[in-house]
Amino acid sequence: MDGKTIGLTLGDPAGVGPDLVDIALARVPDARPARLYGTQELVDRLALVHAGCEAVPTSTGLDDVEPGRYTAGSGRASFLALQAATADLASGRLAALVTGPIDKHALSDAGLSHPGQTEYVAEACGVRRFAMMLAGPRLRVVLVTTHLALRDVAAAITQDGVFDAASLVADHLRRFEAIPAPRIAVLGLNPHASDGGRFGDEEALVISPAVARLREAGIDASGPLPADTAFHRAVGGAYDAVVAMYHDQGLGPLKLLHFTSAINVTLGLPRPRCAPDHGPAFDLAGTGRADPGSLVEALRFAARCR
Repeated sequence: MDGKTIGLTLGDPAGVGPDLVDIALARVPDARPARLYGTQELVDRLALVHAGCEAVPTSTGLDDVEPGRYTAGSGRASFLALQAATADLASGRLAALVTGPIDKHALSDAGLSHPGQTEYVAEACGVRRFAMMLAGPRLRVVLVTTHLALRDVAAAITQDGVFDAASLVADHLRRFEAIPAPRIAVLGLNPHASDGGRFGDEEALVISPAVARLREAGIDASGPLPADTAFHRAVGGAYDAVVAMYHDQGLGPLKLLHFTSAINVTLGLPRPRCAPDHGPAFDLAGTGRADPGSLVEALRFAARCR
């Protein structure tokens, strides 16, 4: 293995992760060389089938794993794989990391307070400024706020939050996706971006000053823009990424276009990390009905960015 190695965790061994990894590795030969992190029986089998892949056992035994159901055993296995792979990403042993889907209980069962893999990876890499980008072949969306009740969103939007989300995605696009002058669309919060203050003042008080700071920093940022037209323009090629103020504002349009091909990218890390935009889907484990599209796109992304 060399400095271009990609890491890939299998996710929860009771979910669809191991099956999808098998399919995705066959479809994306450019993802090799790769290190596969997970339960020994599973990574050994995959490494035998896929040339250029190295098994990295992080747990042994499947006796306490029940296919199709989360248990403490499957959660422990998925966390140990994440822990080992993230350490290798932080140290520079990996050029990029793809994390398979896990159940969020795995982190709490490990005694951690992180709400998900994104926060765990960012902390392990020593990063405080980070953001989540959901991306598909035609649209990239970064969120200023994530999982909040809608009534709490306006108070959670700050100039720094908007600035960080936009500057992080601009830096990512320059460093890893060969876009030297990224064009960033910054959405308003209110209908028609408040229509000059008729429908709220967050645009004037918070978002517009953040956009001014972005431009002063040399970033080609536009906004605040009405969300109902900005996505149409972004998909048409006017922007390289869209900064959305809240979860459904950004992810509704994204998933309409890329429901089975979107990936989750952590911005702000020293090296790329991404994940399929779905969970372990225990009900589909072993059925052959799980769609591999998102994991395939995640591997393609890692291969391009390393």
